Amino acid sequence: MTIEEYEDIAIDDLKVNVEMFENYVKSLGHKRIKWARYLFEEESLQSIAEDKLRELYREKFHFYMYKYDEVKLEKKNVEIYIKGDPEYRQAEQAVSKQAFKTKFVNEVLNTIDKQSFACSNILKHKIWASGATA
Repeated sequence: MTIEEYEDIAIDDLKVNVEMFENYVKSLGHKRIKWARYLFEEESLQSIAEDKLRELYREKFHFYMYKYDEVKLEKKNVEIYIKGDPEYRQAEQAVSKQAFKTKFVNEVLNTIDKQSFACSNILKHKIWASGATA
């Protein structure tokens, strides 16, 4: 899923309608489960992207250390060539983008957790204001 799709879903899920407050409170558990699933999926994709980056680094290291014919590189300079390699930079950007998506989903999940506490306090205040006991 793209970050834009996550943003649209988050806007819908985090919108609190005062008239439908009780329904919103009831739906928080389902929303939390949904976003926890999204977080699991994004963390899994991030792990895969990081594994591919490490594998690509190994392949590029082997190439620049043993098969690169343009110039003989010292081991300490190989990393400079790897970091400048377009394929490696593209893989790094993919990891960075995935990390951002994972962080975004985690932040939405944290916001839902905070909303559940806020909703609990609002309900307790309503009970207190009505004179009833909890």
